[in-house]
Amino acid sequence: MKRNLILVLLALALTIPAFAQKDCPECKEKERKAAQMKMMKMKRATFTQNLKLSEEESEKFWPLYEQYNDEINSVIEKQHSMMSKFHEKDLLGIDEESALVIIKQNSIAEKDLAEIKIRYYEKFLSVLPAQKVAKLIKEEKQIMHKIRKRDRQEAKPQEQIQKKEQNSLQLVPKK
Repeated sequence: MKRNLILVLLALALTIPAFAQKDCPECKEKERKAAQMKMMKMKRATFTQNLKLSEEESEKFWPLYEQYNDEINSVIEKQHSMMSKFHEKDLLGIDEESALVIIKQNSIAEKDLAEIKIRYYEKFLSVLPAQKVAKLIKEEKQIMHKIRKRDRQEAKPQEQIQKKEQNSLQLVPKK
């Protein structure tokens, strides 16, 4: 009886992660697109309200901002893609050449992000007063801070679930 119970618990422990996985590329792509759309709606609402954009400013600003956002997201996606190749590996265990490639690619991505920002801040200044561009920069930083904070809070329950699962698997008596 105990043996059957142990086998059932073990089978459940092994099958639950299979149901929870959404590793299909289409699923991830849809989730990413949905998250980007949700983020853009949030930014639109926040910036429109907090920057006090006039109708004329909005007409000129939003197409520029969407281009800016697309370019930023493109670089960030490349950066995440590169890092995800090494995500499951112990970076301290990789060879020197691979580590240098990671460092160089990350540096290039950070440089590209800075160049995009500099280029678009100039474009924003052509359609908005400097005060509103400064406010935009501040608002973007606040939004990113909120996102990081939310992500940390969402990660905590997941870590707790993983710890509980590990602990429950350790409680099964070994024979």
